[in-house]
Amino acid sequence: MVIASSPLVPGTSRRGRGLIIGGLWLLFLVSPVTEALHKHPGPWGAVLTAAVTVAFAFSYLAVLGNASKEDKRLGWLAFAGMVAMAVVFCVVAGEGGMFTFVYLAAGGAMMLTPYVALLWTTGLIAVASAIPLAIPSWEFEPSIPFAVGMSALASFGFMQLLRRNWELVAAQEEIARLAVNEERLRFSRDLHDILGHSLTVITVKAELAGKLVSRAPEQAGAEIADVERLAREALADVRSTVAGYRGTSLAAEITQARRSLEAAGIDAVLPHAVDGVTGPQRELFGWIVREGVTNVVRHSHARTCTVRITPSSVEVVDDGSLAASVAEGSGLAGLRERVVAAGGTLVAGPASGGGFRLFAEVPA
Repeated sequence: MVIASSPLVPGTSRRGRGLIIGGLWLLFLVSPVTEALHKHPGPWGAVLTAAVTVAFAFSYLAVLGNASKEDKRLGWLAFAGMVAMAVVFCVVAGEGGMFTFVYLAAGGAMMLTPYVALLWTTGLIAVASAIPLAIPSWEFEPSIPFAVGMSALASFGFMQLLRRNWELVAAQEEIARLAVNEERLRFSRDLHDILGHSLTVITVKAELAGKLVSRAPEQAGAEIADVERLAREALADVRSTVAGYRGTSLAAEITQARRSLEAAGIDAVLPHAVDGVTGPQRELFGWIVREGVTNVVRHSHARTCTVRITPSSVEVVDDGSLAASVAEGSGLAGLRERVVAAGGTLVAGPASGGGFRLFAEVPA
């Protein structure tokens, strides 16, 4: 009977499955129905038994369907109907009708508070034990009080389990919602870091070009060309960030480096802008920053990491353990090949003040 409490799990389809599973437990009404038909043979006895059985089953299913709702008025009405039909069953079927007390115990565990449900179950056990002793024609069946107690206990335990599952589902949905909000905030911060300085420089250069148009047309043209370059590179950074591909975005790598270092408890000293780096160097320097910061986070045990960027060079320096960082792995070897292919040089080794230094210089 306890599995019928699955309506606590959110969802219309699950509620329907719970009612179906709970309805299967009504098969145990065969015993009191058989007793009623045996005591009242004939068509009228069959009609009376069928009517009581249908009314009891309908009330039981209504209790299952409304036990998990905030508004339990319909559930209380159905529960009262169950009690009334159980009394009628006892009148019609005799001592066999007391088996319906098992359903009453399960319904009480679903509808009542734990303390009241305990009193309710205790009362049912007392009634199931006392009535056969008070009516000479009835036989006392120890299995009925035992079944009433076990039904209430199992139903209560399973209801608590389902409530915890429901709370877990709600908590998971809340965590997912918070994760989405956090991702939106992170994306907003990334765009702010990538675009903030670039748009500011573009605005200043556009204003300067407007002032130079009449006095120094050639210088104004140079400023306009610079504005166009900055706008294109900012757009490329945004596209790289949106696509989740950081390999070609130096600005996005700086942003990611800040998050990685902060997460590792390392103080980050990073450039606020990378607008001075142009052309292919932006991609190459992005790879260097990524590899250098990754090595710092993984191997250096550093307290501070500094990244310096000029139009022709990039440097990543930490104050950590040199022994943990000095070995050149496949990452540094790949960077060296990239830098050499671009006509530059890569230096990886001890820093002058201790720690490890990764420095690349490429002709602007």
